[in-house]
Amino acid sequence: MRVSLEWLQEYVAIDNLTAAELAEKLTMAGIPVEFIEDQAQQYHQMVVGKINEIKKHPQADNLLVLKMDLGEKTDRQIITAAQNVAVGNLIPVALPGAVLPDGQVINEVSFKGAISQGMLCSAVELGLAKEAAGVWHFEAQVAPGTSVAAALGATDQILILELTPNRGDCLGMLGVAREVAALLETEVKYPELVLKEEGAPVQNLAAVEIQAPELCARYAARVVTEVVLAPSPRWLQRCLIAAGVRPINNMVDITNYVMLEYNQPLHAFDLERIAKGQIKVRRAQAGEKLVTLDDLERDLQEESLVIADPEAALCVAGVMGGASSEVTAATKEILLEAACFNPVSIRKTAKQLGMRTESSYRFERRIDPQGVINALNRAVHLIEELGVGKVAKGYVEHYPESVAARVITTTTTKINAWLGTKLPVEVIKGYLERLNFSVAGTGAEELLVTVPTYRPDILHMADLAEEVARLHGYHQIPATFPVSKQTGQRTPKQQNIFDCRKFFKGIGLSEIITYSFYGQDVGSKLHLAAKDPLKEGISLLFPLTEEQSVMRTNLVFHLLETLAFNDKRRETNLRVFEIANVYFPQPEAQLANEELHLGIALMGQREEPSWNSSREAVDFYDLKGILECFFQKYRLPQFTLKPAPQPFLHPGQSATIWIGEKQVGFLGQVHPNVQKEFEITRQAFVMELHVGELFDLVNERESFKSLPRFPMINRDLALVVAKEVTAARIMADIQEKAGELLEKVALFDVYEGDQVPAGMRSLAFSLTYRSAERTLNDQEVNELQAELLKKLNAAYGASIR
Repeated sequence: MRVSLEWLQEYVAIDNLTAAELAEKLTMAGIPVEFIEDQAQQYHQMVVGKINEIKKHPQADNLLVLKMDLGEKTDRQIITAAQNVAVGNLIPVALPGAVLPDGQVINEVSFKGAISQGMLCSAVELGLAKEAAGVWHFEAQVAPGTSVAAALGATDQILILELTPNRGDCLGMLGVAREVAALLETEVKYPELVLKEEGAPVQNLAAVEIQAPELCARYAARVVTEVVLAPSPRWLQRCLIAAGVRPINNMVDITNYVMLEYNQPLHAFDLERIAKGQIKVRRAQAGEKLVTLDDLERDLQEESLVIADPEAALCVAGVMGGASSEVTAATKEILLEAACFNPVSIRKTAKQLGMRTESSYRFERRIDPQGVINALNRAVHLIEELGVGKVAKGYVEHYPESVAARVITTTTTKINAWLGTKLPVEVIKGYLERLNFSVAGTGAEELLVTVPTYRPDILHMADLAEEVARLHGYHQIPATFPVSKQTGQRTPKQQNIFDCRKFFKGIGLSEIITYSFYGQDVGSKLHLAAKDPLKEGISLLFPLTEEQSVMRTNLVFHLLETLAFNDKRRETNLRVFEIANVYFPQPEAQLANEELHLGIALMGQREEPSWNSSREAVDFYDLKGILECFFQKYRLPQFTLKPAPQPFLHPGQSATIWIGEKQVGFLGQVHPNVQKEFEITRQAFVMELHVGELFDLVNERESFKSLPRFPMINRDLALVVAKEVTAARIMADIQEKAGELLEKVALFDVYEGDQVPAGMRSLAFSLTYRSAERTLNDQEVNELQAELLKKLNAAYGASIR
């Protein structure tokens, strides 16, 4: 939601607050302001110029050389191809350094030997239209050198609100004004609705009927005759542009203006194209089709709601109008609709048709049924004021069941207990009344709170407590722990998680905590296949935002987002971990299958940069080393790594982690293409483990071995084997075939080059032999080595290098 401060001040005084101060107050009251947009910024380095002289370019017949007064000591020379210019005209000029809406930067340019010290601007360069026949002219007298922003009145500041779905009432300027008035303890100035209604009685011109009351709570319409379409006045266009809506004509602009003001979408039909002037609000019929305003034929589903006449569907209710009843330049009579549609129905229809409009966005978040007539009257008031047409007397409506205001019973004791405060009854009543809640009762025994119908999100006492907290100020509520007399201890799972966090912090990793959900784009960013289980997340019915609409199936996405976030802020040496649940759908169950996972991400240098640090970058083996430390810490069974790369990992530097026949995780370098998707500039490595399963395998008993009494004998064994034979496979065979005297085996060298045959490589192992009962001699160890080599030669064709 874009909130123009100039427009907002038509309804509420903001006490000379700056945009930043007002944004802070709204944000702290639960109406988050994402950022503040300064309209004048787009006209930086643009001024009004007066043409003092016009000459033909000596080398180009289609160019003109202008001398222009820009409010400086001397005139500037501007070269232009525009022909709609004359001496004395006041034209916007983009000076060198100005940036146009398409990103073009203006510089001094030579046109066949003549220097142009700027550029004349049309409505396109000013961002006021998509096309223009010539340069823009200022009709009013403006002093040369005046900034274009001041000349256009574009000095407004826009608050960009990031509203949660429950606060649909703030999708209208009046809703925001009510919030500001409550915060500043002032009153809202509502528009005065004085109507002339000079036309014939509306009952003689139109009729409406709701045939699907479960999908439409209220439907009302007014009729306007003798319609004259024309451009809207500048003040109206300015409001729409500030709200991010392109002006079209007076009729369309009025409906958009009222939608943005009252949070009530309106739709205009050409009345002469409605059969018998009768409106039927019904479900779509089987096989019914409709050509919408974007000239696309839509296949309608039977559960979708349409606005129809006795002959055919005219409009997809709450989403988009139809071409058959579209208002055109030839339109003389208009039926203006205002309605309250079922939010679930509108959301399903918009999703099914692939259409997301300003109207559907608002209907999905619930419209105030009691505000329908006010919005309709406001629209026809503007129609009369701007001379768009003659308004018929009265309105027609169908309101099957009046929606009553909700009444919630509570006490100040309950509210204070809920918040951990000691607010007196007068203060609590005052906060609620500032929000236009009607409060009856003494407070100690009972409070009867009547909630306005434009706040459908207020359902329970807890919601009322939240409203009190918002106005009182969250920062003024002391932080307290819940009172509890229970004693107890952590469960084994809780203790394992606690110890796990402590362990990873102890080896130098930082813990992160991220949301349990992400957006629909995760699959594409991680390059997941269409049927990858990681892509089959559970969608939320009512997500806070589109970026938080799916329950996560992995921790990798948020790990990479964390790396990207820090990388953009030049924090490139990161070692982070997260222990949290992931969620998978269960076809036969209502609840998700929750799995506890551990995610780790590394990026940057192995050591903190200093004068004597190695400056070596982390690699796959740093991650593998952390994995080995974790398994040793919890005395878990031996793991093996198998090459089975994930789509988001590098195929040559990744593996899956197995215990026996069970896969318990994966690790590896992030695929370069995925790295680009997240805009990470350095190599990154990630690992994810199903620690919920691993905790079940933890060996709680600690075992000890006495120190060895007899010496060890070391032997090195360099084997030449085929490249496809893994070191892990050979190590496992050595441990199995060498006998009980082999104490330890470790890989210490890998070589590929001229000294080994093509397609082969050398793997060098260190073997440690020891007996717990006697001292070994070289001869028996040599015999063990020889026997081992025979077995390895038979198994892999291995030979001594």
